[in-house]
Amino acid sequence: MRSDRYKEEPAAEKKKKKKHTALKVLLILIFILAAAIAGVTAYFYWTAYDSLALTFTEESPVLEFGEEYPSMSYVKESSGEIYPEAAYLDSEKTGAAQMTFTAEKPIFGGLLTPSKDFTLSYNVIDSVPPLEIWNGDGALLERGTEFDINDVIAYGDNADPTPLVSVDGKVDMETNGEYPLHVKVTDSSGNSTEWDLKVTVTDEFPAYEDTDEHTDFSDFVSSYKKNGRSFGIDVSAWQNEIDFKAVKKAGCEFVIIRIGYTDGESVTIDKTFSRNLQAARAAGLRTGIYLYSTANTEEQVRSEADWIVETLKGSNVDLPVAFDWEDFDNFQDYGMSLYQLNKLYDAFSDELAKSGYGCMLYGSKKYLEKAWTKTDTRPVWLAHYTEKTDYEGPFMLWQASCTGRIPGIEGNVDMDILYNKN
Repeated sequence: MRSDRYKEEPAAEKKKKKKHTALKVLLILIFILAAAIAGVTAYFYWTAYDSLALTFTEESPVLEFGEEYPSMSYVKESSGEIYPEAAYLDSEKTGAAQMTFTAEKPIFGGLLTPSKDFTLSYNVIDSVPPLEIWNGDGALLERGTEFDINDVIAYGDNADPTPLVSVDGKVDMETNGEYPLHVKVTDSSGNSTEWDLKVTVTDEFPAYEDTDEHTDFSDFVSSYKKNGRSFGIDVSAWQNEIDFKAVKKAGCEFVIIRIGYTDGESVTIDKTFSRNLQAARAAGLRTGIYLYSTANTEEQVRSEADWIVETLKGSNVDLPVAFDWEDFDNFQDYGMSLYQLNKLYDAFSDELAKSGYGCMLYGSKKYLEKAWTKTDTRPVWLAHYTEKTDYEGPFMLWQASCTGRIPGIEGNVDMDILYNKN
């Protein structure tokens, strides 16, 4: 009798083993194929990664504080697509800084994107000396009061919100007379501006006399009339009650009305604003508004812009809203740099734009040239009281006189020219 081990396996068992063997072979083949694909993928991935390169136009560039430096302008050569972490290098702080540039090269139709980071190190410096805003020469000081140089002069710096001021010379506030002084203003980067001045301690102050020449509105229009120009005025509570029908009849085409003023903390509506806006519109005049601001933070000016939107209650105005910041005689008291001042306008304009209102910057020729920047891209309302302005920047409005006379208003009024786009 034969042993059981010599018994032949049933056909079903043989078939089952063949299936298992075939499955194992298939799995092995799949594994080999997957490994091959992974290997090929890894090869191409790391080959693409290793090929990523970026060369900068210069190593460790030196930037001037507050200027704009497009990031991509520092890329000389590259492989792949380059993405800087920001569109511009940060120049808002002095000292060492870095910018990361990411190079990418998609492969396999974008299924994989090898990337590599490159770092540009740079240094931000401030080489601009403080600005002498008001030199104080010839200032009259009342005998017996306390002397403070900050009551006599005004200054500011592009980067430093609190430059230091020093004074050589003594002033005896108990004795009348003229006192020579030497002033030096120094910023945190060591840049300085200095000048000489004389102050006078006295008991006598000249009485104010209005010696300005007055110009009738009709003569003003005749002097500057030309195609593409409109003529108007700007008003506030200082003009008291206005007869806008008479103003319109005199040839006025638009009026810019003060909506309010601030002390940096809160906004006060001009007591004549609502009446002026309603009456001006009823008379058929184009209208605009301005806000007199003394804010020194972006948060404050955004709040002021929101207040304007709430006050207008969706009402449209024909001209951009004017941002009027002009307290330069006390600039150092605000504890901000000129760079921060310019940021105030940007924030104000940005906030108004959210509600569909345009914005323009009001400024005198002196400060548009020395304190405000980007005046070639910001709509400008120029204040320059002269027969022919020599301001070289672009402007949409010109406040050419503050001693105008027009029927419907008692006393002086500002007169303006609007340069209409053809």
